[in-house]
Amino acid sequence: MQRHGTATDLPAGPSEVLVIADDTARPDFVAADLLAQAEHDADAQVILVATSERVLCESLAALEQQLATLPRRDIAAAALAHSRALLLRSEEEAIEFSNAYAPEHLILATAHAEALAAQVRNAGSVFIGHWCPESAGDYASGTNHTLPTGGAARAYSGVSLDSFLKKITFQQISPRGLRRLGPTVSTMARAEELEAHARAVDIRLEADGSADDEAAPSSKNDLHRLVRPTLLSLKPYSSARSEFSGEARAWLDANENAEDLSGLGLNRYPDPLQLRLKRRLSKLKGIGEANIFLGNGSDEAIDLLLRIFCEPGLDNVITCPPTYGMYGVLAGIHGVEQRQVPLDRHFRLRPEAVLAAADQRSKLLFLCSPNNPTGNLLRPADVEFLLREFPGIVVLDEAYIDFASQPSWLSRLPEFPNLVILQTLSKAWALAGARLGMAFAAESIIDLFNKVKYPYNISELTQRAALTALENTGAFDQYLDRLYHERLLLAERLQALPIVQRVFPSEANFLLVRFRQADEVFRSLRNEGIIVRNRSSEIHCHGCLRITVGTSQENELLLKTLERLSRIAPTP
Repeated sequence: MQRHGTATDLPAGPSEVLVIADDTARPDFVAADLLAQAEHDADAQVILVATSERVLCESLAALEQQLATLPRRDIAAAALAHSRALLLRSEEEAIEFSNAYAPEHLILATAHAEALAAQVRNAGSVFIGHWCPESAGDYASGTNHTLPTGGAARAYSGVSLDSFLKKITFQQISPRGLRRLGPTVSTMARAEELEAHARAVDIRLEADGSADDEAAPSSKNDLHRLVRPTLLSLKPYSSARSEFSGEARAWLDANENAEDLSGLGLNRYPDPLQLRLKRRLSKLKGIGEANIFLGNGSDEAIDLLLRIFCEPGLDNVITCPPTYGMYGVLAGIHGVEQRQVPLDRHFRLRPEAVLAAADQRSKLLFLCSPNNPTGNLLRPADVEFLLREFPGIVVLDEAYIDFASQPSWLSRLPEFPNLVILQTLSKAWALAGARLGMAFAAESIIDLFNKVKYPYNISELTQRAALTALENTGAFDQYLDRLYHERLLLAERLQALPIVQRVFPSEANFLLVRFRQADEVFRSLRNEGIIVRNRSSEIHCHGCLRITVGTSQENELLLKTLERLSRIAPTP
């Protein structure tokens, strides 16, 4: 009731929910949330507002399938008869509709749910992201459950001591949080004989694996959960060289030629564990020797990660294109499904979409920062969120970290047992021809690398070259100073060219440049003997060439050639 303009009671009516879903939403999740409200009573109303026709159609199909086995299906069906599903063009239209409708419960099943939540003006309670069912608000997440219906959320919030004020409650639950909270929700829902409420939780837990598992491996036992079972009992190849430390008086173990015919000292097999080189890297990187694996480029480490953790035909890995292409190529070679969750148009991670794509068979998540081919650093908060919530191993490829304005994640490696960091000596240390990549991880993961690698995977020449290069830190620092100067100068002069639309900011030793006629420019440069990389086929990279920052002479040659092409190119 309302007297003299003061609210003294709350308008109450049939329960209602509105779900906003984009193309990252799980149709089975959406259907379960709709039924969780529809089963209340025949007058309940559920509304689906989708910005993806595929998600809308698949959600309705999933709803019919789940309804068939629901104990209160007659009640739910009656409610569905006067409910609606709408297809709108954008999230802006969807949130505008929701604010006009003012639902009792609003579920934001979108990639950028947190940003969308900031635009909510009228709702009883808001549930943020794919892992936050309304059932949790009913029973366990702690928000008010006595909420306004029938559009009253435009003026009222849930009943409380400060019912004079309008409030919106928000909740967001991660996969790990739902695994901890979910059983309580399901038990209480079934005690009220509201099976759809319970299933809205159960279906998420089933999609995410065992409710007893942690989201990220926090111990050796958790790591073993991710490793291919056959590798746990595998006895690795062992050479006499790997079992002996020190300088022998006579090497008679490996069937080598005892005479140095080349004069280069290459008649003996190299150190299989590269101990001298690891000691040098340990000091340089501030990381323990036991946390270092050395491979034939970063590609060997990527290949071994797939061998260690992924069962062909069963497991999957997640990549975030545009990114380094070998992640997907090696996954394909091993018969492992690659699930792609593209970066947004600003080349930023979409963490919620990554988790929505993951399941209990998602073993590896590949992230590249600075990213190739875009040159940008991934936002640290997004990386940390995925490190804490992704159910498998997070592989952070830092091949270009030496050129970046932010530090490596190496200092935080002890915090995350599920983190593998890849770096290389190919870029800033000028050893591309030597092929030496580095992987840094928990000792238990490094032990697995050493268990499956080839016995002598790093040549003697490569080890010597790396030791020599790592001693020359003065030349390394001078190169970085020149690189920063040349990168800035090259970016400024490229942006001034009429045929260039945009030079993207870069934290790497290359620039991603959008040209007006990229394919033509690429061919013209190639005909002049100037080789760059055409990335136009990559998502969000239409018309883009990737250009490595070369010497001042190489950069000048490139710019003079592009200036000439600009003069003869047609005016846009």
